[in-house]
Amino acid sequence: MANTSVTAVPSEVVAQFRRVLVQEAGGYLRNPIREDRTTCATCTTPVDGYTHCYRCKTHLSAGAAATLVAPLTYAVATHQSGYVMRGYKARPPVAEHYGIVAMLLIVALTDHAACVGRLVGAPVTHWSFVPSLPAKLDGHPLRKIVASAAPGQEIVLVSNPAPASPRSMDAGNFRAETKLPTGSHVLLVDDTWTSGGHVQSAALSLRDADASHVSAMVAARWIRPDFGDNARFLRERCSADFDPQVCPWTGGLCP
Repeated sequence: MANTSVTAVPSEVVAQFRRVLVQEAGGYLRNPIREDRTTCATCTTPVDGYTHCYRCKTHLSAGAAATLVAPLTYAVATHQSGYVMRGYKARPPVAEHYGIVAMLLIVALTDHAACVGRLVGAPVTHWSFVPSLPAKLDGHPLRKIVASAAPGQEIVLVSNPAPASPRSMDAGNFRAETKLPTGSHVLLVDDTWTSGGHVQSAALSLRDADASHVSAMVAARWIRPDFGDNARFLRERCSADFDPQVCPWTGGLCP
């Protein structure tokens, strides 16, 4: 069932997180670029003159439920940002990496969760996170992080123990434990967006639970520098240090 989010992180702690995040990780984390026909309008991956990347275009044509997606940074394979996203949920987790991901999400949820409500025209009322598929017995480290700063009430998603198509967009991959009230806006949080199949599957299950709006915030958009012109894109367009004040929904000022 839905649970009320825990007490918000104190403002002075969030301010400290902003400073530490920039000092310790600003040199290798990068704000995603939002530029028409340069990056995908949904997931911010580089594109070559198109509005959306192939995966997001496929998802949208199939009825993807989360049309507003906010990656907080790029996770570049074989680079420090990629190691961080893998290390934070290793068994056992790399403490430094867990701390970076936690600060990244807590700052973004505190500063920018309300932004998507203004864009949609309906404030966020509930939150959820994308569980592992299939579920892990020891749980997912993401939930504890998100619960500390997400707005509204939690709506729990349960993984299908035997998913038919775990890497595809399939509403059957997850199930919401409860129905949602009319007009609800769910902020769905995940750690890494690779193809988007997990997030969109979870979003579809929330729609099936009567969510009126589903928006997604992901800690990182995974990028392979050896694919296409990604290396040039990263070199030419992603040289500025990470700035937590940049709105992940707009790529600039908060709405």
